[in-house]
Amino acid sequence: MLIKNVNYNMLILGELQRLEDLSSEYKAILILISKRIRRDLWQCGKNDVMLYKMLNECGKQLDMAYKGPDQYMEQDFTDYILSLKPYSLFLGVHLQPYYFEKFVSDVRLENSRNIIEKQWDNIICAAENSDKAFIDIFDDVFSKCIDQYDDVFFHTLSDSDVLCRVVPEWGWDESRFIPWDNIDNMNRWNPPGKTYLYLSFDESERKYNDELSVSEYICLEEYRAEKDNKYSFCHFKPIKKGRILDLSYNDVELWKIEMALDRYQEIVKDLFVNSTLSDQAELKKMGTTKRSVKRYIKKNVDETIIDRSIIEKAIAKTYLKMVCNTIYKKVDEDDNAGKEKAYKSFHILAGYLESKGITGIIYPCTRTKKIIGKNLVLFNRYDAVPIKDSIREIIYK
Repeated sequence: MLIKNVNYNMLILGELQRLEDLSSEYKAILILISKRIRRDLWQCGKNDVMLYKMLNECGKQLDMAYKGPDQYMEQDFTDYILSLKPYSLFLGVHLQPYYFEKFVSDVRLENSRNIIEKQWDNIICAAENSDKAFIDIFDDVFSKCIDQYDDVFFHTLSDSDVLCRVVPEWGWDESRFIPWDNIDNMNRWNPPGKTYLYLSFDESERKYNDELSVSEYICLEEYRAEKDNKYSFCHFKPIKKGRILDLSYNDVELWKIEMALDRYQEIVKDLFVNSTLSDQAELKKMGTTKRSVKRYIKKNVDETIIDRSIIEKAIAKTYLKMVCNTIYKKVDEDDNAGKEKAYKSFHILAGYLESKGITGIIYPCTRTKKIIGKNLVLFNRYDAVPIKDSIREIIYK
């Protein structure tokens, strides 16, 4: 019932502020939820009454989940988001398909980021409230799953891959594009004393604008190129197919992984029910005790109906998405101390992967959000060689 002279705008702000203040431990998640509601669900003056009622009603669900200060769980907040979904139909707003599924996955990514960030900062030591260090957890996932599915988690280099490198100035031959021996410098993946080959990576040539390909643009961004300066590009071809671990995941959406797994779980349920009901005669003989039901299922249900590889791959993809969502940030430090702090965990992970026979890593470009860009680092700088006739010179505009 609409109450006259009530400022629903202020009531909504009150509900959102109450939401943000529910838990200090989950503060970042609660602010994310509040901002998303303000941005996507609230059309000030048009749906204030309905939005307030929705927030008030769904807030009662969180009140029921309250176990004491900072005693909430991530699931409480994802349930809250999903409880908004039925009410959203009455708000008069246009939402993209699977909006709430994406919303939930963003909350899970934010929560995992807070956890993984602490582990990543000290990669070889267990973080507070964790039994294992990041590198040990990664090793578990890598050894038991990732390493078993080459076609899913690894890339084999081919001549069709677009590999590009940039250097400043003009007039170079192809030898200039091979990295010089590294003694003192460190980059994202290599510590001082190790020389890796860094390239932009794409599986096909794509146009960025009239002047640049996507590969060239990514090169310029990674080099932090300055406008009106001269630069030279050179493409590379692989001479070793290698075993390249894909740690980019900037074009992978968590909600799609989760929805695919949910669909498979429904398929398994149907198969399980059909298998259970296949022998009606014996089913009638079955007792109703828990023990008798377990005995019947063990005897009659074929466990091979479950394809464990589907579940394993989905779990590993989820983990890698969460890791990649956390660890890649712009690094603008120019001094060695700043770089060492920012890159030390990458150096340890690269050393671990190299010890496992991995020859390179695909990782995302963090310098731009205009386009999804990827890079490639090869642990052996000679695993790909410059193509002489591909050198191109530009003035960056």
